[in-house]
Amino acid sequence: MLSLQLPLAVIPLVRFASDARLMGRWRVARMPLARAWACAGVIVALNGTILWQALFSG
Repeated sequence: MLSLQLPLAVIPLVRFASDARLMGRWRVARMPLARAWACAGVIVALNGTILWQALFSG
């Protein structure tokens, strides 16, 4: 169940790392940013599956 907390760290991390105003010239570029959002999406989807199985499986 600790994996359910992972998106709470990953999503803000990707968002902050891609903010040009906050990060300046160290901002994450386009392709790594797309991959980071894809990974965050996979994590959220897998956590949704885990939650669904925990709630609705006998």
